[in-house]
Amino acid sequence: MTTLIPRPDRATIKAQVLAISGELLRELGNSPGIETLQGALQGSANLERDLGLGSIERLELLSRLERSLGTSLPEKDVAEAKTVDDIVAAIAGAPEGARVETEQSPAQSVNAAEHNSQTMESTHARSESGPRHPNRAGAGDTIRPAQSDAGFLRRVWETIYGIYAAGLFFIWLPLSWLIVLVMPGGRPASRMTSISLRIYFWLIGLRLHMIGKEHMDAYGACIYVSNHTSYSDVPVIMALFRTDYHFLAKSEINHMPFVGTFLRKLGHFAFERSKLRARSRQAEEMEKALLRGESLFVFAEGTFVAEPGVRPFQLGAFRAAVKTGRPIVPVVLRGARRFHQDGTILPRPSEINVTVCPALFANADSTGREWAEVLRLRDETRRIISTHSGEPLLRPGESRPLGEPPTS
Repeated sequence: MTTLIPRPDRATIKAQVLAISGELLRELGNSPGIETLQGALQGSANLERDLGLGSIERLELLSRLERSLGTSLPEKDVAEAKTVDDIVAAIAGAPEGARVETEQSPAQSVNAAEHNSQTMESTHARSESGPRHPNRAGAGDTIRPAQSDAGFLRRVWETIYGIYAAGLFFIWLPLSWLIVLVMPGGRPASRMTSISLRIYFWLIGLRLHMIGKEHMDAYGACIYVSNHTSYSDVPVIMALFRTDYHFLAKSEINHMPFVGTFLRKLGHFAFERSKLRARSRQAEEMEKALLRGESLFVFAEGTFVAEPGVRPFQLGAFRAAVKTGRPIVPVVLRGARRFHQDGTILPRPSEINVTVCPALFANADSTGREWAEVLRLRDETRRIISTHSGEPLLRPGESRPLGEPPTS
């Protein structure tokens, strides 16, 4: 690797990286991330989990570092960096042996901390929700056979339902895939997929409700931004959204059996997460699609977990909205997390509500302060989704709310 800055300046480089990262976090309104940078973690802080720096934010950080240092940085190393120390090592051009030590030690510490945290949480959950041993019952504990029987019968029913729903899905999937495979791409394939999904959900008794249909197609080309809660989010949206739009998905999904065919035939977009400037070019493609009059659908959290809560949003959709002047339309999923929760195999009987909210527009006079407008749109969209979903706003990398949980 070409040495950009001499090794003796490593401490200076780290100070610059921490300062610029802190400035960016302040603009993002990420106080916990700033505290992390100033605390014991500092260089070992995980860029995404601890600091909330997704691809767009990391691209902004790369741009600011290049301006500050007056040189071009190794994009691949910055894109693949897990911690602040990894970025410092990439800039300083540390030898491979030193790079490995720098990258592995914090990662091992983080993995160990995550493992210990998960073990403690799992033990706590078992102690809170698991059945009490008869010999350990306190003086005030009483055994309630009726409640125990009801819980057992409910679990039996949910298991039977889950096996039926999963079995029917694995029959439905190849049949629908074959039909979509031979159909013309684009709108015909999209309509066929939507119809077949509605039939499947009807057969398994999943109750789907859409609120705010009047906000669909009411603004021309727009960006639908939704919370991401479970495996079922995409099928539910495809079943209910009877309008033209492009999903934004990870490029890896294009290579998945069956699912990749659906996405390609339906004309949805895929992006490469590991290349920062490639992501910038893909953001430009999003903007071009909006200017052509095509709508986009984005799960702004980027991923989902089992625990409820609205996690930090990635900024790509909001930047595209500011650049093109097209509106953000918040879409709220409620109930999908219960239907097919992360970490579970079988779905459960549920009711899913999808709420389409009124559009949010970027201020027309935002020239020169686009970054602030991007953050305003992001924060307002998160607030709306949190309110309608009944799930709290969460800090970057944490599972506790920013404040009191909103009322639904």
